[in-house]
Amino acid sequence: MARTGANYTAYNGSKLEYKESSGSSYTQIYGLRQTPDIGGTPNKIDTTDLDNTVFETAINGLQPAQEYDFEFNMEDPAATANIYLVSQMEDSGKVYEFKYTLSNEITVEFQSDVRTTILGGASGDLIGFTMHLSPISEPVVTIPTGE
Repeated sequence: MARTGANYTAYNGSKLEYKESSGSSYTQIYGLRQTPDIGGTPNKIDTTDLDNTVFETAINGLQPAQEYDFEFNMEDPAATANIYLVSQMEDSGKVYEFKYTLSNEITVEFQSDVRTTILGGASGDLIGFTMHLSPISEPVVTIPTGE
């Protein structure tokens, strides 16, 4: 039996926010244009032994460490520009709390330090940068159920 009335959502409206400590409020980083995959396939632990004659066997191990690359359109340099905020975070060497919220209200929360890359381009391209985040603990994904 086919399900009817399923709703789907585009990424438009998704956002990345940060804060310095658990007591402060989140600040949005504007200009987000591309987001990373979240999650992944766990490593396999080989369980093959000499009794196996056709197929190797394995069990799931740990999920590899996550690395998130968020791409942004770069705002013109100013004290409130996204590139300035992100560069300040990178220069500080501190670990920040991040909250990535998809437009359908699914959230991913994690802590990371910040690294950046200014993206290359060509005539007619917007200048952009990538914010590289490597969570230092397991990301927490919250999926609202509407209840």
